[in-house]
Amino acid sequence: MSRKIVQMTVLACALFSVILTTVTPASAQVNVNINIGPPPPVVVHAAPTMLFLPEPAIYVAVGTPYDIFFIDGRYYYFHGDNWFWASGYRGPWVHVVYRSLPLGLRKFKVHHLRQYREREYAVYRVQGPKFKGKHFVGIEDGDSGGGKSQGRGRGKRGKG
Repeated sequence: MSRKIVQMTVLACALFSVILTTVTPASAQVNVNINIGPPPPVVVHAAPTMLFLPEPAIYVAVGTPYDIFFIDGRYYYFHGDNWFWASGYRGPWVHVVYRSLPLGLRKFKVHHLRQYREREYAVYRVQGPKFKGKHFVGIEDGDSGGGKSQGRGRGKRGKG
């Protein structure tokens, strides 16, 4: 009797596999949901120095492992092909669609912004406290007086 059950089970499995292979592709559906979510937390132990990059006309954080920019009174953070903005350099960060970025960030690819940053940072490291380029020390929260006063920066326009 158990042999007959095994044979019927094998027959049922074979029939089921035939049915599965004859299903038309039109009946199959795929749904993909992508949740950008927040980026990993930005851990900056001290307020970063923000150097003005003359070519794209934006400020950039130096001495940090993050791509943080400052333009139009906001901080922008690039992570994993996504952009985020915040009122302070520590966040909280809100996702930004590319077309909503300020022109200074949309006009240049991130690898070019990194090149500009490294070029200006090299001048800053050499000149130290005598650095003549526009710069400021970042603020944690945009409510503590950042924005327009930071956009002017300190010092004169750099030669870098």
